[in-house]
Amino acid sequence: MEKSIVNITTLLVGAVLLDVLGVFGVATSGGVDLKAAARSQTEASWEKLACPFDTSKALLPVTCGRLTVPENYDDPKGRSIQVAVMIVSPERKRDVDNAVIFLSGGPGSPSLVHVETLVTIPAIREVVVDRDWVFFDQRGGGRSVPSLFCPPDPDAIKQIKTCRDRLIKEGVDLSQYNSVRISSDIETLRKALGVKQWNVWGASYGARLALTFARYYPGSTRTVLVDGPYLPEDQERVEDMRGAEIVINKIFNKCAADTACSAKFHELRSRFMTAVLTLRQQPISVGEERIDDERVVRFVADSLYGGARPTFETRVQRVLAYADAAARGDAARLLQIEKKMKDETPPVPTLPDQGKWTVGQNLSIDCREEKPFESREEYLQAAAKSEFIRSLLGKGGGNWSFQACSLWPTGRADPIENTRVYYDGPILAFTGELDPTLSGLAGYKIEMIYANARNVVFRNNGHVQFYIRSYNYSEEEYPYRHCALELGHQFLANPQRPLDTTCAETRKLRLVQ
Repeated sequence: MEKSIVNITTLLVGAVLLDVLGVFGVATSGGVDLKAAARSQTEASWEKLACPFDTSKALLPVTCGRLTVPENYDDPKGRSIQVAVMIVSPERKRDVDNAVIFLSGGPGSPSLVHVETLVTIPAIREVVVDRDWVFFDQRGGGRSVPSLFCPPDPDAIKQIKTCRDRLIKEGVDLSQYNSVRISSDIETLRKALGVKQWNVWGASYGARLALTFARYYPGSTRTVLVDGPYLPEDQERVEDMRGAEIVINKIFNKCAADTACSAKFHELRSRFMTAVLTLRQQPISVGEERIDDERVVRFVADSLYGGARPTFETRVQRVLAYADAAARGDAARLLQIEKKMKDETPPVPTLPDQGKWTVGQNLSIDCREEKPFESREEYLQAAAKSEFIRSLLGKGGGNWSFQACSLWPTGRADPIENTRVYYDGPILAFTGELDPTLSGLAGYKIEMIYANARNVVFRNNGHVQFYIRSYNYSEEEYPYRHCALELGHQFLANPQRPLDTTCAETRKLRLVQ
């Protein structure tokens, strides 16, 4: 009879502490050896629950549940929290021991609300093929309890203060919602479900989290797949801006090498950078609109980061036309392109709060693991070396993020969290050639640093190849999504097998409409 991780309901006692002590036993059936586990005082539990959606519409078997764990693993008798989990099983399993655990990005992006839709459409059959996939809302987000969701407020400072005060009043320890604690939750869940080893699949921030898990639980990690990754040792803000500058320059280079583009937009890079300097000194005003260098470079970078609609090709074409309009000082054309981009971007569908960006979770991670290891001086040094980065930082010089973090009491992570992870297992990285973030370079670094790593470059594409969202997909996006999943499945089946990556090189890019 086929073993399924969804059939295991177990009480975990001291899962994480006992792992350190080496006294955690696993029964031959794949469950937990409760006799050995009873030696600890720490208590965590896994409970199957009814799913919060109509599972009769699901195209594959789904099981929902709740993992109860300590908020603070160093205080196991203290406050407990609940991590919401969904397991999607294939119609037939080839690997019953090593499930995939999917780590969403952000930080602050939930998973389950999106997967609840994904399992009802045929696309799920391309995702869950030969082993269980485990999705969960990282502690503090989505359907997990407590939620660090902060209701919107036009005054961002007020939003942060109000949210902080409410959560603290409710007894939430904001210093416990971070990558290290999420990694402990992942390990506790592995034991609860009887998974031998995880195949850890992380997107964007989820890739950083995947490497953090591999740092602390290498024996529980079979493979690491990172899509649009960034590395713990990278200085996120500065590297993001450098990544944007590199990609913009690469697009200008592509234009210069293309006959039609170079004829329409001659010497675009030099003309655009001249315009950026001019707009910094002499912004253009059109009615109530003010166009300065910060607005122009942010539009260019944000346009390349966006979703599937408008298509990526259209976004690149608009960026080139926008840069040319800036170079010509054509404010009307700049506003026209901005409006067109906005009008053609579909609105996000109505989602419950559990499916929305979780500001508090984002702050708890970023303000603990990133900002303490960055500085205003570092920003100024980067700006002194690049006019593009200076404009991206704007007049505030990047101070906003430090101000926000000063209001959110997360504490400072151990310095090891900002250092390289030493991991010897198989790693597969997916990189968008035109990813305007630090992820555009991270895949190359991973392949260079790790002996057992490969980096697949998806030509003429941006950030992250496989999303769990089921909305705002385009026909243009599907081939690379399918390619990423197919390469991922081959890698999971045999991490050492050669991969035919030609499917990642197929997209052509018309630079001029």
